[in-house]
Amino acid sequence: MLKVAVLPLNAGEGAKPQLGRQISAFVADQLRSHGGADIQSVSFLTQIEQDGVARTAFVNIGDGLLEADQLGDLFGQSGVDVSMDGSIAVVDGGHEITVRYTKKDDLAGGVTEVHKFSDDAIFTVLHKLVKRLADEAEIGLPEFLAGETMEFGTDNAACFLKFLEGYDALNYIQQANGLVAQEFSPEGAMTSLSEAIELDKEFEGAYQVLVGLCRACTQYQIGTFELVEGALTKATQLVPDDFGAYFALGELHQAANNAAKAVDFFEKSSQLKADDPGILNRLGNAQASMNMFVNAERNFKRAVELEDETKPSMDFLVGVLNATGRGHEVPALWKELVDANPQNPEFHAKYAISLIQNGRQSDGEKAFEHAIVSVEENVLVKRFYAPYLAQNEDLDRAMDFYEDVIDVAPADVPLLLEYAQTLQAADREFEIPAVLQNVLKANPDQNTKAQTTAWLIELEQPKRIESVQAAGEKLAAGDAEGAIRDLKPLRNWLADYWKMWAMLASAYNRVGDHVEAEDSARRLLEMYPGCEPAYGEYREALNGQGKNEDAWQFMQFAFSQNQQSFGVFINLGLAAKRAGHTEEAKQIAEQVRAVVNENPDMMGELKDVLAELEA
Repeated sequence: MLKVAVLPLNAGEGAKPQLGRQISAFVADQLRSHGGADIQSVSFLTQIEQDGVARTAFVNIGDGLLEADQLGDLFGQSGVDVSMDGSIAVVDGGHEITVRYTKKDDLAGGVTEVHKFSDDAIFTVLHKLVKRLADEAEIGLPEFLAGETMEFGTDNAACFLKFLEGYDALNYIQQANGLVAQEFSPEGAMTSLSEAIELDKEFEGAYQVLVGLCRACTQYQIGTFELVEGALTKATQLVPDDFGAYFALGELHQAANNAAKAVDFFEKSSQLKADDPGILNRLGNAQASMNMFVNAERNFKRAVELEDETKPSMDFLVGVLNATGRGHEVPALWKELVDANPQNPEFHAKYAISLIQNGRQSDGEKAFEHAIVSVEENVLVKRFYAPYLAQNEDLDRAMDFYEDVIDVAPADVPLLLEYAQTLQAADREFEIPAVLQNVLKANPDQNTKAQTTAWLIELEQPKRIESVQAAGEKLAAGDAEGAIRDLKPLRNWLADYWKMWAMLASAYNRVGDHVEAEDSARRLLEMYPGCEPAYGEYREALNGQGKNEDAWQFMQFAFSQNQQSFGVFINLGLAAKRAGHTEEAKQIAEQVRAVVNENPDMMGELKDVLAELEA
């Protein structure tokens, strides 16, 4: 089978890059999905840095065909046999598409074709492109593609073109994992998709993509709340009998901490699709967050009834029972599932744990032991039992169980870290570095990587760590300059040790060397974005250099990624105040003072902060 690369059509003046990308993507998707072809859809993406964050942006390479050297690089680097590239232009009120098909053994002799068409003819052109690439790449087509016509889900060309424009935004967000360029706005895509729905309400694609786009914007906090809410509200008006937009509105309001409205929309969604356990689960969780435990329990029980044998809603039902002082009812629920599914290791383990949590340790241990011998595939039982054994100082057996589970899941990061902690408790520190190396090989998230690397460095370079600790003692005693002298020689040796950079950032800020503080805090955040104090040090370093607006913009982004962090919220307020955004600072001060009023012990450390914010 030939390997094919499909490149986006470069957009000429007046043409929409979204169409260029999605026309190519449509052709590739059809041949990949229905022709079984080995097709690589190429995206022209670049990494840009904005406010210290690496983001992804689309690039329009040019307004015509690729240059010969660019095409050569494609074949040399990707190993493809055939490529399709081209351009799109606006001509005489319609479009002109230039397409080139090139084979690896004849880079200079590619076949170039031009298709000039009115927008009404988009379906004919797309079908022709599918068949032409199939011919060039020797791809066999099923009858519904090889015939004279093909299905697009709609007969309305204007609707389909608007759908393609809108879909491009969702595809972009997904490719960028939410880290889109700051100037990107989904508003145009949402408008195009709404217009597509209005043109053909029977075309499910436009509605589904609009809902998906809004959900992605909620997930990644792209666009404004009002923009997403407006698009979804219009979707409910255009397609009032589908649950999707109501469900997305529930997610949106839940993300905005408006549980009451989330409940309303999840309930509406559930009314439209009453047999969906996923909707009932989300509804129950929203109700539980409002202490509507009776309603939540009812919906979780219904979800459990509807779910397959895995019963994911059981954990939420258990949470409600525990929250309402009915934890004693939980073991019976798990026992019922154990009896119905005697070879399900998860049900056995959770039954045993529920007994232990109800003070029935002996019964819980017996349940674990019974599961170990009665369940044929008992690795998951050992996974649950090992931490309990470790906590109760049966370390040898715990380590045996951990090792059995690691044989099956050698890249399970939480499992490996638990095992390392058990080795530490058993005074077998010499075995820990190998385990931590396996954690790092498993490509954990940045925060876990930073913490694991720090632990590994502390085990393997104890003398240098002693020097860092000595510097920390000087810093705590007010000798910031002494701490800097001790730490500077270690920067190359301990470049991956986040604790050193945290000390340096703090020390440099204390002595007023804010340029070095900024560099240290930036390095710290790059390796350990979950280090909350680092945001304050970085903000202080920027403020110290008079970069007040930069500090404000940075803290806005930081808080969007750490909305549960009180420390980051306080630094957002300080950044707002120092950048002259006094109204925002006062609003933050009101919320901080409300927290302090409920926790008077916090006043001492926050008195000066409140004074600055409220001044």
